[in-house]
Amino acid sequence: MSLKFSLVHRKDMTKGAPADRKLYYGLTRVSSRLDLEKLCDAIASRSTASRGDIKLVLEGLIYEMCSKLTEGYSISLGTFGTFRITNGSKGVATPEEFNASMFNKGRITFSAGTMLRGALKDLKYEKMQVVTVEEKCDKEHVY
Repeated sequence: MSLKFSLVHRKDMTKGAPADRKLYYGLTRVSSRLDLEKLCDAIASRSTASRGDIKLVLEGLIYEMCSKLTEGYSISLGTFGTFRITNGSKGVATPEEFNASMFNKGRITFSAGTMLRGALKDLKYEKMQVVTVEEKCDKEHVY
């Protein structure tokens, strides 16, 4: 299977490029979304576990990850990757001025493990077909 991509015409961000210069860049597109139910079905079809058992385990994993991440743990899922919370804060002149309310909103950071990084080695790309449809419309549009 290949990743679908389209081309976008954007400003050239190369250092020293003329201000009005534009280049075409490839932009990959999501082809579809796999929800939890379909993921459980796919896993169940490849194992002896039932769809319900798999869903229970995945929901338990999500619950425990939320709990442990907010306690400051990083969570390693082996060759799949590692999750952790990262964030920054506002700066102050002296340590006495700092308080916990100065932290920015936290983010969950995922670092792909060797298994996922390995999947990137054999990526193939396929250009999306662009179809332009012109239809007459009598409705007012606001831009």
